[in-house]
Amino acid sequence: MTYAAIDIGTNTILMLIARATDTIEEIEDVSSITRLGEGLKRNGYLLDAAINRSVEVVMRYAGIAKSYDVDKVFCVGTSALREAANSGRFLKRVQDACGISVQIISGDEEAYYTYLAVMTDGLIGGHDLFVVDIGGGSTEMIAGDREHLADLLSLPIGTVKLTEMFVKTDPPEEREIESTRTHIRTLLTKPLAKGNELVCVGTGGTITTLGAVMLGLGSFDKERIHGLALSLNDVRDIILRLKAMDRQERVKVPGIETGREDVITQGAILLEEIMAYHSFAGCVISTKGVRHGVMLCGAGLAPDASDILQAKRLQM
Repeated sequence: MTYAAIDIGTNTILMLIARATDTIEEIEDVSSITRLGEGLKRNGYLLDAAINRSVEVVMRYAGIAKSYDVDKVFCVGTSALREAANSGRFLKRVQDACGISVQIISGDEEAYYTYLAVMTDGLIGGHDLFVVDIGGGSTEMIAGDREHLADLLSLPIGTVKLTEMFVKTDPPEEREIESTRTHIRTLLTKPLAKGNELVCVGTGGTITTLGAVMLGLGSFDKERIHGLALSLNDVRDIILRLKAMDRQERVKVPGIETGREDVITQGAILLEEIMAYHSFAGCVISTKGVRHGVMLCGAGLAPDASDILQAKRLQM
């Protein structure tokens, strides 16, 4: 059977179309920056313009899915839709426009789907994994091995939130960068995992963008980025380079997609702080994410998130 899985994030909307047998065979994987969470931290609700942009993209995705004659569309919403006072309006707009029902998932569910995506990826080496997924509105960290999820944590910060909370100038002033770092550190109070045996894996648009910047890619090349090693020193070098630039300069840097130029530095700082706190000298980049985990569960190839998370809570 053929499925589509749509992940509606705070900054980006992604869709995976795949054929499911015993495994997931990718057919198409698309991404669009819509900034659904624009102004959310300040206002508490989704702006009309952001809703319109995002609904248009979901409608376009629905058309693509129809062209592949998919058997079912799975659609989830994350941080922005969890928090916005008017999320229901967005859900109704999508339902009315293209007949797609959006399921708003919790931070823990988001973490589980990300874990599934990485854990089932044979191209990512290692048995014991620490996965970090930096989004626009939240950041998920997951520790586990190829068979069992050991621990997870969803932080209520991401690239868009950090930018709207702390960065008011362009380029950012040093005090704004330090305020960003201080806030991140207040949330990193319990290491999920440490040790040389763990493989740190980074997912999400921030981390794949950092890989593209490191390679100097003029256009996104999934094959070159997936599995790429990114060291902590690489991340620090990119931060030093980007924080001195304004938006117009950053958007010209090879590897930075239009719509990410104002938030990428804050995302890189977030990754740096997480890696340093957990004593990781580097991470491996994965281009897979929530949509892959949603697809695995929807196709019946992995246990449902609610079952796994309930079992995990009973162990705590």
